[in-house]
Amino acid sequence: MEKNNYHITKPIDLRDFKLVIGRCQREENRKKTSEQILRKRIHYFIMEETETTHRALRILELYSGIGGMHVAAKETGLPFEIVGSYEINTTALDVYRHNFPQTPKAYNIMGLTLEQLTAFAPDIIMMSPPCQPFTRQGLKRDVADARTSSLLHLLGLLEEVHNPPSKILLENVVGFEKSLARERLLEMLSKRNYTWQEFLLSPTQFGIPNSRLRYYLLAKLQPASFCFTVSNELKEAVPFCLCAVNSSLTSCNCSKTRLNSLYNMLYKYHSSKNVATLETGDLYSDFPLPLSSYLNNDTNYEQLLLKDKILDKYCMILDIVDRNFTRCCCFTKGYGHYVEGTGSVIRQDMNVDISSVYNKVNNLPVGDPKRLDLLKKLKLRYFTPDEIAKLMCFPSWFTLPQSLTVRQKYRVLGNSINILVVTSLLLILCEE
Repeated sequence: MEKNNYHITKPIDLRDFKLVIGRCQREENRKKTSEQILRKRIHYFIMEETETTHRALRILELYSGIGGMHVAAKETGLPFEIVGSYEINTTALDVYRHNFPQTPKAYNIMGLTLEQLTAFAPDIIMMSPPCQPFTRQGLKRDVADARTSSLLHLLGLLEEVHNPPSKILLENVVGFEKSLARERLLEMLSKRNYTWQEFLLSPTQFGIPNSRLRYYLLAKLQPASFCFTVSNELKEAVPFCLCAVNSSLTSCNCSKTRLNSLYNMLYKYHSSKNVATLETGDLYSDFPLPLSSYLNNDTNYEQLLLKDKILDKYCMILDIVDRNFTRCCCFTKGYGHYVEGTGSVIRQDMNVDISSVYNKVNNLPVGDPKRLDLLKKLKLRYFTPDEIAKLMCFPSWFTLPQSLTVRQKYRVLGNSINILVVTSLLLILCEE
């Protein structure tokens, strides 16, 4: 017979039993409390990490113009806030306020102090300093030009500020890369331990039928690094795939890495214009969209036709395009006022043979009224400000105030940036 292993040495005291039960309950409660505290700590840690990852980028926008940098930041889809915006041109500010009503009053960068820069605590500085000191029209006076003073002042502040911005994006004209101002910029970047990359890029590389070659600089404060290998030489292309590839294609025709944020943004833009272009796997630059994708069909063009004196005097230097062209020249602030080098004009009547017209014009002496009669058959007109804004990739929600004159609209657009190019570069800059 199996023996019972349980035996009682003495009777159980009910008070001892209650004490044991109490100790067990207290121990259990302590465990539950510890678990709750641990859960809360894990929750707060996750929330803190999420907030850090998705925290809005603090952008300080300098030389903001009509707000092109602000628009580009918005087009990236990244969370951001404009902590400060500096611009002194009142017409440009009218356009900025029209699209971003919370724009502050006009500010001169020369008045920016070290304390103010510290208080802004920007993650990114985006800027497009005055280009005139680096152009032929501006006599290329470089740092001797008073319009460069504000940039030099800013660079001095960036050398001194305790916590410099982690990222910088700068845009300027071709010619800046050979300037003393650029050398001063690189000195500051080196002193503050930035790594940087310079580019010469045009919208045509992104499939836009408008030539606007510009200098760009991206900089990151170390130990942060770029998602590509930097070089001391100016890159004339972005280091990522710019091929048109839709979901049905598994590969493209280049060997570059695909940056998903850049790929998705470009795909969204071009698919809104012409889905057919996304079925080739070729570079966007190999088949830019025709100008017809950017032209208005409901505009009264009579008021945009070139004046007789312009036709007669400058007919031989006009850059003439039509709606089927896949290119046009850079539009400057002098468009509509000056002729040479300020932008293309469009041939409204495509039924007239332009070669035949110019062959006949060449055989007639200057001042012959028949020349003008022939040229007027082409119905050459200026692009509208709205068409130029589209070619500079401003989204449809961005508009120019009706209170501005046509000439004012040309001027502010000519001083602005190409949104698609800057959006692309901002995405590259923010990629970890």
